[in-house]
Amino acid sequence: MKKERSSQHQNEIGRDKENRFIAEQYISTGYPLHFHRNMEIYGVISGRVAIKIAGERKTLEDGQFAIINSVESHSYEIENEAEVMYFHIGTCYIRNFLLLYPNKKLPHWLTDKEYNRKIYEFIKNEVINSGGQLSELKKTSIAGYVIADIIEHYGTVERSGNIASDNNLIEQIVEYIYDHYNENITLQVLSEKFYISPKALSKKISNVIDVDFRIFVNDIRTQKAVEMLNDPKNKHIPLNDIIGKCGFNNINTFYRSYNRNFRSHEI
Repeated sequence: MKKERSSQHQNEIGRDKENRFIAEQYISTGYPLHFHRNMEIYGVISGRVAIKIAGERKTLEDGQFAIINSVESHSYEIENEAEVMYFHIGTCYIRNFLLLYPNKKLPHWLTDKEYNRKIYEFIKNEVINSGGQLSELKKTSIAGYVIADIIEHYGTVERSGNIASDNNLIEQIVEYIYDHYNENITLQVLSEKFYISPKALSKKISNVIDVDFRIFVNDIRTQKAVEMLNDPKNKHIPLNDIIGKCGFNNINTFYRSYNRNFRSHEI
């Protein structure tokens, strides 16, 4: 059953939990550049979607899927609208895959429409139609079944260089920034916290999440600010006070980040 989302701009901080396990089918008009620690399976039910994943770009159509591995930046561009589905698999449900396939990841592009139909029907029946009433054991089993089906047909790809260990480091840094977004966060601060030089850290962040460090931090702060602005209990708090609570000391910096991520929305 398809539905239309009330908002295409969901807060990734609030959703980026290791036990997130959800699949939805809906009408989409696109989604800006973002990333999360969860693995995501994204499918085009009908229409055309231009997808960018970690710098790779491809246009997918009816029945074709994309895989977003952990902390890979990605965006969806749609000329009008398309019917799509996504399946977010939290990191705690893919541990068996990570243990069995060290230094491997799933391929980004799943273009065999006939094979994908079986995967889609399974996700639809077991997750989308479940109403969220699934035990932890069943979630782990479903994730393993879907990933195994993908590997059986599409295989895996090597993680280049030290990307596997870099991902682990970036996940820790992401978690730290989520918890300390309202503080002074600089490369120097993080380098002292995680025992790595600022230059090396900057390079690792850019390699993994495909975005400049300062933009990345400000985008997280902006997502939090939007969450606060949308909360009715904050309606009498001035904008400057809210963005200050989120770590901004310059309203122009906030507006630049806001326009980059939420251009079509009013503040």
